[in-house]
Amino acid sequence: MFPDTAQTSPPDTQPLWFASFIAGVSAPIACWMVLAVIETVSRGPSLGERVMQPLAMLMMVGVPMCLAVALVFGYPFALILRKLGRLSALNLCAGAVAIGATMATVLAKLVFRPDTVHIAVPAVGAATALFSGIVFCLVAGISFRRHHGASGP
Repeated sequence: MFPDTAQTSPPDTQPLWFASFIAGVSAPIACWMVLAVIETVSRGPSLGERVMQPLAMLMMVGVPMCLAVALVFGYPFALILRKLGRLSALNLCAGAVAIGATMATVLAKLVFRPDTVHIAVPAVGAATALFSGIVFCLVAGISFRRHHGASGP
């Protein structure tokens, strides 16, 4: 369907659209895991309502929203980087941070009163998107190592 793979990576890597899909699903699940750990540390081990309600909310709202952002913004960004010959983990993660911080701020201002949106919103968006960017690179087979030797234009 989408015959693309990451540039300069082994032939067994996943296509960029697949990496975008996995990255989009991973972010809300990672957020829930962080919330579950915080809840467990503060209240003791329990899979009660305080842990399961956020999971349900993240699955109903977070997964579709993060998938949309990953496929509408992240995937085209990766394609542009590849076309420019700049597809690297550093560039992808930097772009993911910018996209995540921006989207979190925009969405928060749409949902809440604009004057109640604080610096934590873009920070959480950036952190979540950085996680997604790392997952994207791992799935797509994009190396985090700097390549030495002859480099392209």
